[in-house]
Amino acid sequence: MKRSLEQITCIESEILKQIRAQPGISRISVARQLKLAPSTVGNYTSRLIAEGFLVESEKTEFESGRPPTAIRLNPAGGQFIGVDFEARNLMAVAVDFSDRPLRHVHKPIQKSDSAVEIIRKIEQAITELLPDKLSRLLAIGVGVPGLVDPAKGIALHYKYIDQWQNIPLAAPLAARFGVPVYLENTVRSMALAELWLGQGRGFKDWLCIGIRSGIGVGIIAGGQLQHGADYRAGEIGRWLCPGLSRTAAKFFDAPPSAVMELQEIASARAIVAAIDRARQAKEKSLLSGQSDPLTFADVVRASSQRDRLTVQVVEVAADALGWAVGLLALALNPSHVILAGPLTLLGETLLAPLRQRAEEILRAAGGSVPAIVNSTMGEFSGAVGAAALAVDAWTPTR
Repeated sequence: MKRSLEQITCIESEILKQIRAQPGISRISVARQLKLAPSTVGNYTSRLIAEGFLVESEKTEFESGRPPTAIRLNPAGGQFIGVDFEARNLMAVAVDFSDRPLRHVHKPIQKSDSAVEIIRKIEQAITELLPDKLSRLLAIGVGVPGLVDPAKGIALHYKYIDQWQNIPLAAPLAARFGVPVYLENTVRSMALAELWLGQGRGFKDWLCIGIRSGIGVGIIAGGQLQHGADYRAGEIGRWLCPGLSRTAAKFFDAPPSAVMELQEIASARAIVAAIDRARQAKEKSLLSGQSDPLTFADVVRASSQRDRLTVQVVEVAADALGWAVGLLALALNPSHVILAGPLTLLGETLLAPLRQRAEEILRAAGGSVPAIVNSTMGEFSGAVGAAALAVDAWTPTR
């Protein structure tokens, strides 16, 4: 049976995915996994080897008879670039064909930066990460904050960047760099990083809550990243939390019992702003005498020293996040909830009260309590996830 170019590309892409998931797999095993004839898989893997995408070697352990040939990704097969940004920072990483990180770039985003200036910084970051002449760039993934239309390659809206609305990103970047460009929501990029390389690896149903300037959740169900009917799945930052306690209200310049959005209480940006307001109001704190603008690194430092004001604000944020985790767990029944972003640096100061609040909600409702853990992937997790997006979406061409 003669196959079309589209069918051939699809088969080769699936072969690469099988080998990426199981390095050292044999042709026979790939054929079994894909339910294809061994001769068919042999023909396509031979082409992929000739094209420089795969390498082969004899397995060191085998039963009697001829040793099977192990097939692996060729690190020199090409490179992928992942870009991830939010209101204050842009991170980018280059990975080789075997997913090994090679180079990374960090660029700060200023509050005054326009959409045009941020696009320019994205282009600069990609340019700085381009492979040398000995390798080739295959695809680019971009994690975009807020609402995204991945199918059209358009960033729809993000409230924390001025004039960030209906921005075409994929097509201009593809034209500039001459490779396919894939877009995804930045929190879903974080979830992809956890799915491929982090704490979600090997699990089928779990959540990744990304907390930076805003808050969102990447939903993995049945081992697949979920988008929703129009790519809005996981937009929990706008959820309205229960009324603030009197203690919490003073930190957020609001009346007691005020109803506020989750991201205005529990994001990294909201925590810094709350502590800064209290500091300016002469609340006693280790940070009171600091003349420089407050940063989240200052919050982490003060938290590690058990500064009373900082711990109080973090506990308010943890309570709101625990409420959100409880509701998400009741609705989606995940086995794990992974927190990603700078709040992970707060360790148990955040996690302990967060877990307590979530458990109270779940036990009262008879729900299962998931494992709630911090990501261990660091600040470039979103960029790694964006690179994983490019790796997963890219297909070899004839």
